[in-house]
Amino acid sequence: MNEQPLVSVVIPFYSGKKWLTEAIDSILEQTYQNIEMLVIDDGSKENIDDLTEKYKSINIIKKSNGGPASARNLGIEKSSGKYIAFLDSDDVWLPEKLLHQIAQMESKGYVWSQHSYEMFWENSHRTKIINTHIYSGNVYRDTFISFKVQTSCVVVLRSLLLENGIRFPVKKRFGQDLDFYRQIAKLYNLGYIDGTFTRFRIRGTNAGFRAIIQLNDKRTTWHEIKEDRNVVKLLPAPILFAYQIASISSNIVNFINKRFIKKESVIEFISKISYLFPYTLFKIFSKRAK
Repeated sequence: MNEQPLVSVVIPFYSGKKWLTEAIDSILEQTYQNIEMLVIDDGSKENIDDLTEKYKSINIIKKSNGGPASARNLGIEKSSGKYIAFLDSDDVWLPEKLLHQIAQMESKGYVWSQHSYEMFWENSHRTKIINTHIYSGNVYRDTFISFKVQTSCVVVLRSLLLENGIRFPVKKRFGQDLDFYRQIAKLYNLGYIDGTFTRFRIRGTNAGFRAIIQLNDKRTTWHEIKEDRNVVKLLPAPILFAYQIASISSNIVNFINKRFIKKESVIEFISKISYLFPYTLFKIFSKRAK
């Protein structure tokens, strides 16, 4: 690659200034040089203005609080790179990430790509590698069954998003990332970059690990797809059944939460029991990233 195309890195931020500095440091340690950094301050109560002194190359953009989807969307609109890379403020990149990913996107013509990642638990030595090599090519069907791609691993051609009006859904409380992937996957094949280049922080509150969040997300998705004949024809009958069961369970659990039980731990326990059967069906029909 004779000339490195500009990569805009979009980082939504709401809390955890210490983690944010770790994320920024991991960008500055990239062996790839042509980078634009956009930190979207999503109405945070933490003052990060001093970071512009410490890091001369970052651009902090402030907005009222609207959630990570709206922050990423603003980053997309303010970006100027050929490619947009997403990095959550509590994740970190390994130094060779962009060098390998952009080189392969350029040489192989990928318009969006992803790679494997390492999960690491806060205040613990525990780690786990998630190999996502199975997610490449036409992954549209996978996004409705099981899709273990992390946002901090994704790089996408900026023009693709602008020309197709693809953005993160700001009105969704859950599954914004997955909805974003679906919009792209419906139109374009996904490229896989061989290697593990992102560290994904697990801090006990990650939404993807909460059963009530999974139930609510499946309910929302079911209401979106049940009248879409193309999607219904695409998915196996047991998966459609799993969505229906999850949707019903979500309504029941939320009713119990509203009328009878307010304690979060109890609601989460009930949600885990309710989600067990749908989860089993999704797992059986998934490609099972390891």
